[in-house]
Order: sequence, then structure tokens, then C-alpha cells
Amino acid sequence: MISVELNSCSALSVSTYDQYVCIDSVKMRRWALLVSCLLSLSFSGEVVAQEREVELKKARRVVALSSLSADLVVSINPNVLIGVPGTSLTNNDPRYAGLKRVSNGRSQPSVELVLALNPDLVVGAEGFHSRVLSALNKLGIPTLAVKVNRWDRLESASRTLEERIVNSESIDSQLTKLCPTPASLKSPGTSVLILAGVSPKLSPGQQSWSGSLLDRLGLENSTKGLPGSSEFSGYITMSNERLLAIKPEKVLVVNPSGDSEQMVQSLIPYFPGLNASDFRVMDYYGLINPGSLLSIQKACTALSSL
Repeated sequence: MISVELNSCSALSVSTYDQYVCIDSVKMRRWALLVSCLLSLSFSGEVVAQEREVELKKARRVVALSSLSADLVVSINPNVLIGVPGTSLTNNDPRYAGLKRVSNGRSQPSVELVLALNPDLVVGAEGFHSRVLSALNKLGIPTLAVKVNRWDRLESASRTLEERIVNSESIDSQLTKLCPTPASLKSPGTSVLILAGVSPKLSPGQQSWSGSLLDRLGLENSTKGLPGSSEFSGYITMSNERLLAIKPEKVLVVNPSGDSEQMVQSLIPYFPGLNASDFRVMDYYGLINPGSLLSIQKACTALSSL
């Protein structure tokens, strides 16, 4: 039960099923708060989250702000999801065909569209959706921010959602099947260099989603332990000298722009002893950004075949 303090309706109980007392007053005050929040988003560089004390209940109406959170929710209980982001991953998925879109592409979700769906839980990505989640929380909407930058955090996020959603089902076994750990791990495993970008040449380190996938599958990250950094957390910039110094057995290039065959040919001189068959072009979703459960499965399948 969510308790909302109002002058004329103190301790008003608001839920999906019992919005029957002073509902007009609630809507007017909620929209007044919305205008205030939107103004603060427009004129302040940062919104400080002051979470209201709400009594959490099992969610029956969930809005997902990311494609991955949508996948997790619909896997846990497909009947509670009412809104999703409008991304290439969700727009091409028949499971979301009849659901409202609350964003378009990489744009921030619309607070107004989310409110119109009357959710009792909104799930988004920590960092990217923080300001929107903060605004919604100020309006009395329960929110959950998840950060999936390692495999264990994916498992943790799914378990938290299972606790917050009504009639939930555990998806632990489903996640394990997406990316099964080999029965026996070679030590060391095949050494792999991942290039998430070639201008500049960025490679994910150990503290990244890609690094955790390599660990899970018993593969050796060629940049493991290398000092360095970049403007992107968890990644290091690879100079030409560094490329020449490391000795990977496989090189993965993520979504290169232009001709992928030409890109591979341009990289071969940095890795004496490797030929074109030791290079593979990979999709951004699944390997760099989890994206969706299907994307993760495809990435793990490709990595397992190295």
C-alpha cells in the first residue's frame, strides 16, 4: 500500500484496485508535482533523489524503461508488463507488439507517458534513467534502478524483480541456459581481444560486461591486468604499440563502421601469426551492452565456439 500525504485526504491509499477516495484531488496534485519536477529537470543539471517512504507491495503494473528490464519482467510474469521502450530490440519482438512505448530510440523516457499508464513499479537502468526514475519517485511511483555490468548483477537484478512482482517465477535456470558455463574449463583458456571501437581502439577490461562473459566461459581476456583507462568506465584505450605487444589467439571486432572485411584486413598487421579466420565481427548488443536476453544468448553461443 502506498501512503500519500494530502491536505484534504491524509494517508490516502492508492493502488491499482482501490483508487476511490479523492481521486480528482490526487490527479491534480500529482500533475502539479509533475510540472515542478519537469521544471527542475529543465533548469538543474542534476536531480537529487529524495525517495519518499512508501510501503512496497507486489507490483501488478510494471513499466520497463530498457529492453533488458522488459525481458526480465516478461520472463518473470508476462501479465504485469504494460509499457516498454521503443527500441530496435523491443520493436522487433512480437511479445511487445501490443504494449505502449514510453520512449523512442535512445531518447529519455517520457514521464507523462509513464504516468498515464498508472504503474505500480517502474524499472530502469542505473545512470541512464536516474533522472527520470527520481522524478517518478517524487510523484510517489515505486521505482527500481538496475546496473547490469557483470553477470552476477544480471542474476541479482532478476532476483530483486522476482521479489517485487506478483506471482513471479524464478528465472535462474533460464539465465543459466542462456550462457552455460563449460563442464570443464581449460586453464588458461583461449586468449581473446575485444575491440569495442577502432577509432579510438577501445577494449573492455576485466570490470566490464564483456570481461565477465569471458570469465564465465573460461576464456582469457587479453587486456586483463593491463593498466590504462578511457572516457568509458571499464574500458582501456589500446595504442598501436599495445596491440603489437599482446598476443591474442582470437580478435573480436564489434560492429565496425564501413566494410567489415576491410577493417579486419587493416588489423591483421598488428597480430603476426593470425589470419583472417582468427577475426570475428560481433554485434554490439549481447557482448558490449547486454541489450536483451536473446542478444546475450547469441553472444555466448558465438564466444563458446571460439
